[in-house]
Amino acid sequence: MSRAILDDRSRTILLETINDFVVTAEPVGSRTVSKKLTQRLSPATIRNVMADLEDLGYLYQPHTSAGRVPTDQGYRYFVNQILDMQNLKPVPPMVSNPQPYRNTETLEEVLDSACSLLSQDSHQTGLVMILGFWNLPLKHIEFMRIESKRVLAVFISEMGAVKKKVVRLKEEIPQDSLAALAAYLNEEFAGQSLNSIQVELRCRMQTEKEHHDQWMKKANELWNRMFTDDEEDGELLTQGVVHMLDQPEFSADLENMKKLMKTVEEKNKLIKLLDLCMKQDGLSIIIGKENAEEDMQSGSLIAQNYKVDDQNIGTLAIFGPKRMDYQKIIGIVNSTANNVSQILSSKKYKGA
Repeated sequence: MSRAILDDRSRTILLETINDFVVTAEPVGSRTVSKKLTQRLSPATIRNVMADLEDLGYLYQPHTSAGRVPTDQGYRYFVNQILDMQNLKPVPPMVSNPQPYRNTETLEEVLDSACSLLSQDSHQTGLVMILGFWNLPLKHIEFMRIESKRVLAVFISEMGAVKKKVVRLKEEIPQDSLAALAAYLNEEFAGQSLNSIQVELRCRMQTEKEHHDQWMKKANELWNRMFTDDEEDGELLTQGVVHMLDQPEFSADLENMKKLMKTVEEKNKLIKLLDLCMKQDGLSIIIGKENAEEDMQSGSLIAQNYKVDDQNIGTLAIFGPKRMDYQKIIGIVNSTANNVSQILSSKKYKGA
């Protein structure tokens, strides 16, 4: 239903009902709402409005004698009102609490700290995903011969992340040729992702002049052997899964809670979901059945991308019950993403 369908009175009663349910986790009755409204309305009038809101799909009644509970559509209306009113807590221009980041030396440590803070500040499950290494921009690469046909490849990303891989070749390549090949790749492709470099090498194989063929063949062979299809799309950090046990809607439904915890532990479904979020601009909020993954439809996810020099390299999120404090959680996610972006964009975390 369109949000324009609700008049001021219906909107006020709906928002107050959801606010109360977020705090109490108990169905909300008309008398409770009447005590909190500045406008004087009788419980009977409020009951009638609640019934209309139920007909419109914003609320439901667990059983006849109970109060009302928000539906996914009700939560979506509630969240859209928060966003429309721009009533978010301001995102600080710099790290609001620098202490947790003060001793972080590497990309992994920054993201570990961010994940912990997301969970601690929200009392929900914190999630941080970074692009798979093969999608990160390259700063430097080195090749070191360790046996006649075995080479150690060392990749360093612009954020300082390091990956090492031992590669077995079809034929021996001398160390001086490996060094020259690394110098060529560093000069030609620094700043590009490893995925992009592989595509470009294939294109150059088809267009380079004949006297460069042998050189390009060696580069292409080495790169293909370094690059495998089984590399992960992204890495996911999680913190605070145990917070699910504190949520009454989860603890009252053990079977559903087991499904949620299994989903978080296995990570694959979350990585796919966060990968979709990373392709969106700005904040992503997925409520209940808006999530295609059935096992996650009893919760909500709020995600925001973090960047290095305006390039998305990952996304961070909070996952919890649909009955979450959306305004607070949105503020935490936005602020954390802003802080992480600023830290990773600084020279210290680009390996400089």
